[in-house]
Amino acid sequence: MKANKKLSFRWVIFGVVLLPVIAMGVLLISRLEGQAPKVVHDLVEPFVGAPKDIHLEISDSGRGLQSIRVFLTQNGRETLLEDQRFDGSMLLSGSNVKSHSMSLTIDPGQLSLKDGEAQMRIEARDYAWRNWWHGNLAVEDLPLVVDTQAPQIEVLSRLHYVNQGGSGVVVYRLSESCPTHGIVVGDHFYPGYPVGSKDPKLMTAFFAVPYDSGADTAVLATAKDLAGNQTKMGFHCRIRGKSFRKDVINIPDRFIRDKMVPQLTAEGEGGVDTTDLEKVFLAVNRTMRQDNYETLTGLGRQTVPKILWAGVFMRLPKAANRAQFADHRVYRYKGAEIDRQVHLGADLASVQHSPVPAANNGLVVFAGPVGIYGNTVVLDHGFGLLSLYSHLSSIEVETGANVKKGDIVGKTGSTGLAAGDHLHFGMMVHDTFVNPVEWWDDHWINDNVLSKMKLVQGEGKGQS
Repeated sequence: MKANKKLSFRWVIFGVVLLPVIAMGVLLISRLEGQAPKVVHDLVEPFVGAPKDIHLEISDSGRGLQSIRVFLTQNGRETLLEDQRFDGSMLLSGSNVKSHSMSLTIDPGQLSLKDGEAQMRIEARDYAWRNWWHGNLAVEDLPLVVDTQAPQIEVLSRLHYVNQGGSGVVVYRLSESCPTHGIVVGDHFYPGYPVGSKDPKLMTAFFAVPYDSGADTAVLATAKDLAGNQTKMGFHCRIRGKSFRKDVINIPDRFIRDKMVPQLTAEGEGGVDTTDLEKVFLAVNRTMRQDNYETLTGLGRQTVPKILWAGVFMRLPKAANRAQFADHRVYRYKGAEIDRQVHLGADLASVQHSPVPAANNGLVVFAGPVGIYGNTVVLDHGFGLLSLYSHLSSIEVETGANVKKGDIVGKTGSTGLAAGDHLHFGMMVHDTFVNPVEWWDDHWINDNVLSKMKLVQGEGKGQS
């Protein structure tokens, strides 16, 4: 009995003396944690010119954040951007702030920064008992390059005469490396590409004047450097106005039933009553047409960054013209106007199932059905120039294949909304359909494209 009492007494002593020591040890370990706060930023490029926002995410999963200090240093001068403290007890619970987000704007003008190197320092401290109760300190140094000078553009090609609905080419030289540069026509941007010469700043851009852009549309060369500084400048470019044909097309019920209802079924369009032929027509001729247009024009945004084509583009042999580029069509149903659309290609008719040659050397970037266009092949000729072949009865090439001028890509047909066997041929510059007649014209290509490309071959020393 006495032995049991002694044992119990010892456990009491153990609990009174040692358990507080253990508890204190656990407390000290948690308070003396050595993990510094984590700093995350979204600065990808160090260049700063135009005002630039930098987003910071600062977190501490231990005792919480005590303070955040951010400042810029350049040529020995320090500029404080942020100095923030968070409430907490160094001896008790620390801070309830485990994470903090902030956005800082680096504006060289307001901050009196000079062009050249600078450094942004981020200091974040937590409420740990480390470092004599000062806490763990995280330091992140971000090197910056201040550049407030806009890039310069020297347009080397001259006398740019472009038809409304047509194409153009500009050769220019940049004063510095720019991730974004090219030609702006109205609100359309056409990127430029390095020409692969000995001069890495020599560029070429193919551009288009959309059929609905008038002669007064602004055409500008533009460039934005790594620091966000942008230049826009005019150059000699004259737009020749064009008038386009107007057609009136009467739509019979039979055409809607035979051509358009199957289109809706094939595309899996829901919510359209196929017994209401007027709604079917609008669903196909308006909604589906727009979706198909976006699919096709999107192909030009991933172009091959080099020129694949050579010389004049081929036209479907022995074919008659059935419709022209930018024909403005009025559709009438039961005697009343129901819709208006613009034909963005040339319709060519030959004998049934005629072989369709590739208009020029290129890469097959699409081969398959596209709604109202039917079986379609699209070739990328480089630098954003593409050709399109639609309504094919069969496709003879696969996506990813390289083709030469004259190789057969398919056979004419009446797939899609074609009323009879023919080829719908189109040309695109990036995301804009242009008049293909120009690209069939050897004289036009020599005067408007090849003469300017000679500047590239001559390293930009001449003018055209």
